[in-house]
Amino acid sequence: MTDTAADDNVVDNVDNKADTGIVNYFAGNLVAANLMMALMLIGGALSITSLNSQFFPTIDPAVINVTVPYPGATPAEVEEGVTRRAEEAVFGIEGVDRVVSKASENSGSLSIDLKDFVDGKKVKDDIEAAIDQIADFPPADAEEPNVVRIETLNEVMTIVVYSDRSEKHLRRGAEELEEALLALPSVSLVNTVGTRDYEISIEVSEDSLRQYGITIDDVANAVRASSINLSSGELRTDAGDLLLRTDTKRQTGDEFKDIVLRARADGTLLRLGDVATINDGFVDVDLINEFNGRSSVVLAIKASVSEDMLQIAQDIKDLLSEYDPLPGITAEIWNDQSAVLKDRLNLLVRNGLLGFALVFLFLVIMLDLRLAIWVAMGVPISFFGAFLFFDSLGVNINMVSLFALIIVLGIVVDDAIVVGENIISEHELGYEGPHAAVLGVRGVISPVTIGVLTTMAAFAPLLFVTGVFGQILQAVPIIVICVLAMSLVEAFFILPAHLAHGGSWSRPPLTTIQSKVSGWFEHLRDNQVIPLIRLAVKHRYRTLGLAFLFLVLSFSLIATGAVRFLFFPALEGDQLQVDIEFPIGTPFETTDEAAQRMLTAAYAVNESVDNSAFESISLTVGGITASLGGPVGGTNMTIASNLASVQIQLHREPLRKHSATELERMWRANVGEISGTESISYSAEQFARGTDIEYELSHPDEETLVAGVESLRDYLASLPEVYDIQDSFKLGKRQYDVELTSVGKAAGLTPSLVARQLRMNFFGEEVQRIQRGRQELKVMVRYPSDERRSMRDLYNARIRLADGTETSLRTVATLTESRGYSSIDRVDGARIVLVSAQIDTAMATPTEVNDVLKQEVLPALQEEYRGLKFKQAGMSQAQAEDMASLGSLALVALLVIYVMIASQLRSYAQPLVIMSAVPFGAGGALIGHFALGFDLSFVSVFGIIALSGVVVNDSLILIDRYNRFRRESDLEPIEAIIAATQRRFRPIVLTTVTTALGLTPMLFETSIQAQFMIPMAVSLATGIVFASVIILFVVPILVLIEEDLGSHPA
Repeated sequence: MTDTAADDNVVDNVDNKADTGIVNYFAGNLVAANLMMALMLIGGALSITSLNSQFFPTIDPAVINVTVPYPGATPAEVEEGVTRRAEEAVFGIEGVDRVVSKASENSGSLSIDLKDFVDGKKVKDDIEAAIDQIADFPPADAEEPNVVRIETLNEVMTIVVYSDRSEKHLRRGAEELEEALLALPSVSLVNTVGTRDYEISIEVSEDSLRQYGITIDDVANAVRASSINLSSGELRTDAGDLLLRTDTKRQTGDEFKDIVLRARADGTLLRLGDVATINDGFVDVDLINEFNGRSSVVLAIKASVSEDMLQIAQDIKDLLSEYDPLPGITAEIWNDQSAVLKDRLNLLVRNGLLGFALVFLFLVIMLDLRLAIWVAMGVPISFFGAFLFFDSLGVNINMVSLFALIIVLGIVVDDAIVVGENIISEHELGYEGPHAAVLGVRGVISPVTIGVLTTMAAFAPLLFVTGVFGQILQAVPIIVICVLAMSLVEAFFILPAHLAHGGSWSRPPLTTIQSKVSGWFEHLRDNQVIPLIRLAVKHRYRTLGLAFLFLVLSFSLIATGAVRFLFFPALEGDQLQVDIEFPIGTPFETTDEAAQRMLTAAYAVNESVDNSAFESISLTVGGITASLGGPVGGTNMTIASNLASVQIQLHREPLRKHSATELERMWRANVGEISGTESISYSAEQFARGTDIEYELSHPDEETLVAGVESLRDYLASLPEVYDIQDSFKLGKRQYDVELTSVGKAAGLTPSLVARQLRMNFFGEEVQRIQRGRQELKVMVRYPSDERRSMRDLYNARIRLADGTETSLRTVATLTESRGYSSIDRVDGARIVLVSAQIDTAMATPTEVNDVLKQEVLPALQEEYRGLKFKQAGMSQAQAEDMASLGSLALVALLVIYVMIASQLRSYAQPLVIMSAVPFGAGGALIGHFALGFDLSFVSVFGIIALSGVVVNDSLILIDRYNRFRRESDLEPIEAIIAATQRRFRPIVLTTVTTALGLTPMLFETSIQAQFMIPMAVSLATGIVFASVIILFVVPILVLIEEDLGSHPA
């Protein structure tokens, strides 16, 4: 042994003595060790009760929306008066990454994406301040801007309220139930979906206006002047102050009838009820919402991050069991996410317990019962110890957090196995009591600590993965790091105290089984594995070539497409949905006819499978009701007369004999082609995953832009794997542009005056708003609906002239038909067209098609259409950014791991030898995906990065033992590495098998929600197995090659 090595050994011993002082205290103080164990177990158990239950972690989309309702305005008007001006105001605000605006009929909106790691509240305040400073904003007929920071909430359940009675009665029944729900202390948010807003409509016919010589404007002004609630100050008297108040504000339609419009010459009064029909009802839009053929309203109950889903659900069920609705009203739970959550949590707990049982049985067979029990106790001690910190770190009980616990289940016992094995070895060498325990810990404290820290380092960068998927999985590294930290506490302070005194707990027949297994294991090691390792190191360069060939073959699975990469694979759900979209302006009757055809086809499918498939069917005509699961899902509605949707809730298996995908295909085939539609979209997926292809195209010239869009659409249509091709360049409703004639100008009319009068007549004039209960409703004055339906009505509209006389519109203006776009989209100030499509993943992957588009097709279009620009957008862009982020963080993780190992071993080369297991682990993960039939996904890559920290542990322990043999004996390198492999073979096999066994139940899980996370378990379980084999053969080879090259620890 060299002098340098001897000096290093002395330094190591000094460090170990300093580091193990506290270990020595606990090893000799069983009471202290037991008290610490009790604190972790009891404290963790109590901490669990304070954790809320959620389906998925709450995510922050980092988006701020600015919405400006502009009733009656065209997209061009909205762009000019709202979106362009608001865009300019928010450009340059610190923290703003991207500004997307949409000008559509009746509304303008800005979607402002924030940069990573900025203060969202401050940015929102800055945006509000910038919007407030815009002069003369919003326009006269627009409403005040609404600035909202988007938040996602977990949907607890949806309750459907349905009836055969009137819309008013149904709405009243839904509102009473809503009030009852909000009265529950645990419920804070209930959204009403599938109903029209309230409105009081004062309708005055043109004949009545002419008969009484009044205008719409006169009626509106009279209502404003008469329906008021106004304070007039106070009167200070000797008896005290008196408030002066005029309260004649009307609250119901009937109360408006007595408003005086004019006093006649004979003293009689002309009242509003004499000239107008007053409807206290709903806004003038066409909407049908039905549940199993009956009119319905949906109540969606949501929970914030601080609220417990399971508790809310139980409170609601208790309420419904005793609730007495209005006559003719029925309320029932439609989609209970809490029941699914409870099922999935129970399922994951069962998987976890089964995994723990497999780990424990394996330990009992391989180790003495005493050691097996106390090593296995590391699982509950570490888990419950980690629970102490979860609440303060923002971790709740959900699908992802329980999955993280299952991931770490097999890893957490690794350090306890190594420490326990070493303590037993010291006992076998003749040492006794606490001294043997301290020697056992001291012998492995450095590699075990570094090994756990490298695993933490592999998971830690995942805390900084941005985007939706990064946030969903963010709890995984937090949980793993906490649990592993607690496992070190258990392995160094609690375990030694219980293993300090020798003595076997195993008794026959267990001892017989253990003896046979031990004999077989030693025979395998000494007569099979070690001779093979000797052969491998003898022919080290050939063996290294074979290992490299294995690596090439495993990664070729990706190159050849045998293992495909799908960022987010489609996961089958327990709902079917079809969305139908006709061109904007399509009559409501046409949309309804198509929706009824879809509905009839659905009933026919259910009958063909003996009515075993569908539990309920919901129909929406005049809008689309979205009800998607997952962390970015929820129930909401978009209203437009050209839209319709049908939702089907499926029976749970085993009552349902067909998969959701099979039922969707049967439904699609039964419907056939529907002419005139812009798109028909079927979905049987559990999660909303966005579009597979999405690009923003821009060009200064509109005609060139249209041509470029058409060329891209034509190419996509030529691909058999691409379907549902859409673009945002859709024509809007037909419109008539009004232009004054010379007669109109001579009469003193202006475009503004004519436009205002037509708006009041046909759109209506908002005269006031009323707060009635929880609802705010508008009071509108307009023509009756039957006088707003034909060109004749428009031409006959009366226009008031400057002298008070009236004439028809046809006399003073000409009408020219035109057609604009349904919406005008801009990104960072540039006009864009969004082109999107879906990909049949059975034929190709989104990555493959997007690569061709970005590298070949779109550059060719740029050559053809000079000045054309394109940018990937939507979910495909977010996925590309997430993968880029994951790649850079993987490099950071490997660098941190290298620094840790190099610092421990005081070598530049040996860490590279140890980390050689990482690519082989990744190759094993790819083979695991291939063998088990899984596509590689985002979470698979997440697991491979985490695997990098796990696989180095066994290599590190092996190299550490090799270095000790080299320092403390005269063994040659070959004999030293063979001896080290022989000594560490058992711990390597134990840690590998326990990690794999802990994850095994998850690998064969079939539940819908668990499919999202299983690829991570595949990466870890299969990767660790392949990496361990490589460690036993390739690491010794690389060590000797390092010796051949003359490199060794400093």
